[in-house]
Amino acid sequence: MSDSAIVIAELTTPVEDAPARATAAANWLLDQQIIQPQARPDPLWRPSRYAPGPAATTAVRDTHDGNGPVGDGIDILDRRQVHDPGGNYSPPACPTCTTQLDEDTHITLVQHWLDHTEPLATCQNCTASALRGDWTGPWAIHVASIAVHFHNWPPLGDAFLLGLFEHLGPRCRLIQRRI
Repeated sequence: MSDSAIVIAELTTPVEDAPARATAAANWLLDQQIIQPQARPDPLWRPSRYAPGPAATTAVRDTHDGNGPVGDGIDILDRRQVHDPGGNYSPPACPTCTTQLDEDTHITLVQHWLDHTEPLATCQNCTASALRGDWTGPWAIHVASIAVHFHNWPPLGDAFLLGLFEHLGPRCRLIQRRI
């Protein structure tokens, strides 16, 4: 069995605003008791700053059986970086016709995004163009200055995700990461 993470990356937060927005998101998650400070942090065993809180089950869909913890640690990252799906990688699909982007083109666009600004991607099938972050797919790669990683959690509930999106920013993307 491999480890997994649900990654919520917000694509529009400027680098200089990321620490304040990360603090605001952490405070909201702490106030909701979805997370709590890691009681016994350990760089190998429990490397995350936060652990599931007493109300963590309110953040997940009803698929959690209530036995055992909801998940492992939670990390809130506030530096510009690539957020990828690990072993789940698959190029994203066109927002107009759902044709997948060519893998080589996708990687080139991600590199440009990391080095400069978010590029436009043009569909080979329907010729529609959209910002790369608007191409869909849970296995795509995104560049963001703020992200929240929920390690080994079951699917998150829609109401919880909407609340988290309000604290992170307007262009949140969900990435299913397998490590």
